[in-house]
Amino acid sequence: MFLVKVLIGISVTLFLSLLCRKVLPRFTKKSKTSFDDFVLNALADSLIPLGVVMVLILNMEELGLPINVEWVYDTALRVIGTIVLIRLVNRVGSRFLTGVARRTGASDLEQLLQNLLPLLRAVVWGIGALVLFQSLGVKMTVIWGLLSAGGIGLGLALKEPAQELFAYLMILLDKPFSVGQFISVGSTSATVERIGVRSTHLRSLRGEQVVMSNSSLTSSTILNFAKMAQRRMIYSIGVTYDTSLDQMKAVPSLIQSIIDAQEHSRFDRCHFTEFADSSLNFELVYYIDTRDFTVALNEQQAINLGIMDAFAQAGIQFAFPSQTLYLEGDSLTGKAS
Repeated sequence: MFLVKVLIGISVTLFLSLLCRKVLPRFTKKSKTSFDDFVLNALADSLIPLGVVMVLILNMEELGLPINVEWVYDTALRVIGTIVLIRLVNRVGSRFLTGVARRTGASDLEQLLQNLLPLLRAVVWGIGALVLFQSLGVKMTVIWGLLSAGGIGLGLALKEPAQELFAYLMILLDKPFSVGQFISVGSTSATVERIGVRSTHLRSLRGEQVVMSNSSLTSSTILNFAKMAQRRMIYSIGVTYDTSLDQMKAVPSLIQSIIDAQEHSRFDRCHFTEFADSSLNFELVYYIDTRDFTVALNEQQAINLGIMDAFAQAGIQFAFPSQTLYLEGDSLTGKAS
């Protein structure tokens, strides 16, 4: 009688598995997504072990096993069934969440999900283990007491990893930077290569890899050059005191013509601003409309060389730190040394 019931149960299990593999996919292929096909395949893979476990549990009394052996037999089947169910839930749940993240079109959300999936799977395994213990008659008060005591110690041990995880979530949600962008943090200027759960990997201009913890990044001031639409250049140019008035008046328009001739530069202003100790200073401001650091340097270099060439042709000399001393005896005759 036992063998007949087992054969009937296994036959029903094989029939349901065949139904999920051969018949139902004909209807799911008409849908726009492949998720239902995936669910059917996952269910078909789990039906046979689940069906065998259910058949053996339902017909356990037919075996007439001793109490101790029966307990081991029942426990082993429940453990196997729980493992199969948890793997099925994790498999289907992971595919569902991945599909939702992919449909949003947000790469950061996909990356966040990929990093959190192991944690979510672990939570499912924990819930499944608690359900299994309860079905086996284990007193849950004991389990909760152990979890509470262990949770305190675990919380203290995982304080720093948890801090890094929250910092990682802040980076992905707030998006102060992303992979491929050039940033500056403190004295470090580098390109972001990878954002991990615990740390972020950067590549400096010299080529070495820089690894920084996520918490140190979120607690620091970050300069993101990739989000800079244009670069504002401001610096001072000093000419000598023997520059004539006409030459002084010509300097702003002369510099503007040089900047306007560049492809990526836009002139803002140039003013005579200061009588310094050894120079007459002009303040120059212009914009470079590019995020590319190399292009910006090429543009700045072309402007600087153009200013040097234009000043040389106009007879204007750049000032350098110098000092003229008038001696008391020479001052009477108008001589300086």
